[in-house]
This record gives sequence, structure tokens and C-alpha cells, in this order.
Amino acid sequence: MNATERTLLLIADGMGLPAPGALTRGAVSKESMPNLFRLFDRHGMARLGAAEDAVGLEQGQPGNSEAGHLIIGAGRRIPSLLRGIAESFEDGTWAQHPAWAALREHGRVHLVGLLSGAGVHGHVRNIIQAATLASRVLASSEIFVHAALDGVDSVAGSAPELLRELRAALEPLPRVRLATVMGRKWAMDRSGNLELSRHFAHSLCGRKERLAWSDEALKAHLGQASEASFPAHALVPEGAIQPGEPVLLTNHRADRTAQLAKVFSETSPVLSLVELGDAVPPERVFFPVRSSDRGLVSELKAQGIGLRRVAEQCKFPHVTFFLNGFHESLGEEAVCIPSIPEARIPEAPEMSLEPLTAAVLEGLKRPGERAMVANLANLDQVGHTGRMEAAVRAAGHVDRAIDTLQRTCAEHGWHLMITADHGNAEVMQAEDGSPWGSHTTNAVPLVVVPRPGASLELQELGGTLANVAPTFLATMGLAPPGWMAMSLLG
Repeated sequence: MNATERTLLLIADGMGLPAPGALTRGAVSKESMPNLFRLFDRHGMARLGAAEDAVGLEQGQPGNSEAGHLIIGAGRRIPSLLRGIAESFEDGTWAQHPAWAALREHGRVHLVGLLSGAGVHGHVRNIIQAATLASRVLASSEIFVHAALDGVDSVAGSAPELLRELRAALEPLPRVRLATVMGRKWAMDRSGNLELSRHFAHSLCGRKERLAWSDEALKAHLGQASEASFPAHALVPEGAIQPGEPVLLTNHRADRTAQLAKVFSETSPVLSLVELGDAVPPERVFFPVRSSDRGLVSELKAQGIGLRRVAEQCKFPHVTFFLNGFHESLGEEAVCIPSIPEARIPEAPEMSLEPLTAAVLEGLKRPGERAMVANLANLDQVGHTGRMEAAVRAAGHVDRAIDTLQRTCAEHGWHLMITADHGNAEVMQAEDGSPWGSHTTNAVPLVVVPRPGASLELQELGGTLANVAPTFLATMGLAPPGWMAMSLLG
């Protein structure tokens, strides 16, 4: 090997591995992805930890795209922001943030967040902790909580249990009331369709119809659909957000919250846990991102090698912002492929894979291109629908794309690495046979397919996502730095 080697990393989003010995209940199998599994058989396959402490998350917490891409790009384990928020709550530093002072002049304050137990974009704990501090710090303010039910990252049907936890935690807090409950379908859009975000915001503001709350209404809805599409229900009608009243967004991940922040900022001052663009001034952000200047990208740049990125719009921040260690851009060439609307995904599980594959192929054929990362979004996006047949079709599309790209890599002298950022589509059914559309704690694969004439072999068949970056560097003939995890190559 030498520094003129060329490597493509494919991140098959949401392509976990079934647990050893478990019955196949998902779309990742030899039958649905024969080309991929042939590569496993021929070149070996490492099982990488992609959840819980392996990627800086808490015990029992499934992996997610942010943590996955962050760790892949860093080459080392980084503690999650969710864990950092909890520590800040416990040690009192969150309560001391100067942003609270700006809220004391308001008689009414609103907390809006995702009611989830998964911790991918938001967590029930974030809402409870923010409400606890607001009750304590804002001694004369009424505090209204507006919860967006999950059913996507959290298991569908888990909303009643999460609501019980939230209501029990809020009950003893002075001046805090749960005002509105609504599905995340409208709150978490990131397609650029502001009308979806406005529907959610206007419902919380009382400008759209809100139904009267009852436990029976939620139960009846869950008998037919996920809580993600639950229409707005008011528990405290007078708790609607009025113009000029501040809104604190309690989600801890930006990509599905920034659009909503933009809409709320049209009528209200907005505060947030994380940076959400121009909608939230820096002084109103409780936990600004701490970017990292060390990782795969910096090591390649030191050798004069640029890392080209290709992804659909829905995963574009993952191969740029997250892979870059929370830098918007590090000067990379990045190709963003338009995504289809999420509502179309069950009927079109191929999504935008064809133009994405074409963009990767174009890069592979460039004489001067040396390093590239591409995200294949299908198994995650389709996996979230909970529809087995659609997920199997998505797996077939991804498998054929992998075969096309592997052949072209061989033709043009590229090494190929294939991994995933977290599990999802390998489990599409719960043990009772009901649909499953959530992330998992399962391991993900790593396979290295050398260019013709090269000898690359995995020596370690275990590890975590932190091992991907050093292994990538090793395929290019570069020694990983000592602060990275080890390469899995011999």
C-alpha cells in the first residue's frame, strides 16, 4: 500500500445485523441482500458496536445517525450530548445559564419537545428537566408544556407509558401544566416544507383546531395508527402559545428541530438546547456545540487528500456536519441529492438511490479522486415505516447499488469499505409479530473489499464504529494517529 491508494466508504444507514442466533425478523439477510453477504463470506466481516456506551450513549440506548456519523468521523468514542445535558442538570450548571434571566420578564413560558424514550432527537427526560428548572428559576411564570408524541424513534405505541411518566413528573412542579399533546409527524419535518411545521406550531398557538384531550382518544388512535400522526389535543386550552410568549425547544438534535424553530421565531422568541441556525440567537442556546478539529477529515487533509461526500438531502448533514465533528464545512466537495417526500417512502423504497449511485460512480471514475464517503439512506428511512415488505424491497435496492459500486471500484482501482451507522431495518417485527420501526442496539457490519491486486484483510472481527476511521486510513496506506482507535486490518 502507499498514499496513492483510493477508498470509498459506503454507510448503509440503518443496516444493523440480526443478533447471533436470533430469528430473522427484518430486511437484512442473505435472501434480501445476496451481493452484500457474498462480500461478507469472501472478505470477512467485523461486527461493530454502534449503540450504548460503544458510541458514547447510555446503557440500553439504541444507536442513531448523529452518534454514528460523529464517531465514524472522529475515530474515537465521544460522550453524547444527552448524557452531557443530564450531567449539567445534576451539577447545577444548566440552572446557572444566563438565558434563564431573559425569561423572567415573561409571565408565561412554553416548553416544546419530543416525548421519546429513545433519545435520538429528544427525550422525555429533557422535557422533565427543563420544566423542573423553569419551575425553580422562573418563580413567577406560568409554564406550559407541549409534547410531540414519537412512535418513530421510540417504539410505536409507547406514548401512553411516556405520557404517564411525564405527567407524574410534572404534577408536583409549581405552575407547570401539560397543555398540548400532538404527533411528531408535523413537528419533526426536515424536508423544507414549512407548512408542515406551521401546522404543528399553529396548533400549539390555537390557530388550528385542537380536540379535547382524553386517554381514550389516544387509545383509539393507537388502535389504527402510530402516535406520530396523533392530531392536536388540548389538555389546558388556555395554555395556547400567544404571540410574543417565549418558546423553549427541548430537543437535543438540530436536524429535525431547526425548521420548527424557524416557524416559531416568526411570532415568538425562541430558546433551545442546541444551535438551530438564525432562528435562535447564540445567547439563547443552552448547550452550544463544541466542534472537534481532530478526526478522519483532518488526517486526510494533512496529506492533501479531500474527502468527497455524497448523500440524499435527508442524510446530508450526517456526512458533512456530523462527520466533520460539528463543523458545517471543512472545504469538502459535497453532493446533495434531493430526497423524495417522506410520505412517498413506503411506496417508493428506492427513494433517490439511482441518482445518488450515479453521483458516486461519477466520482469513482475521476482520475484525481482519492477518498469518498456516501450514505445510502434507504434502510433507515424505510425501516422507520415498520413495513416489512417495503423494507425488503429497500434492501434489494441497496444490495444492487452495492454490487454496482463494488464492480466499478474494482474496475477503477478503489478499495471499498461498507458499514452502517446504527441498526434499524434488521428488525421489522417485534417478538409478538407486530410492526417495528425503531432503531436497535444491534451491531453493524464492516467489510473491506480490496482493489484487485491489493491484500487487505480484517484481523479483528469486533470493535466499534470508532474503528472505521483508522481502518479507512490504513486502506490508503496512512498510519492512524495514536489518539484514534486501532485499525482492524492486519
